[in-house]
Amino acid sequence: MGEPIEDLRELEQETSPQFLNVVRNKIHRRTAASQMISFSWELPKTVLMELGNLLAAVMKAFVQPRRE
Repeated sequence: MGEPIEDLRELEQETSPQFLNVVRNKIHRRTAASQMISFSWELPKTVLMELGNLLAAVMKAFVQPRRE
């Protein structure tokens, strides 16, 4: 059963730099797209949380009695 593997080993070729660049660029594009989707998914929640914190601080400032 080891003979076909030996035959394939003789056909091995070096990977071209162009192919490696194409693969690397595809990986970078997919990573960038994934990060943008993640950012756009999390952004509304983050904005609402910050707005809520800001409104809570403003309301707390109005409710507390003033010190003179």
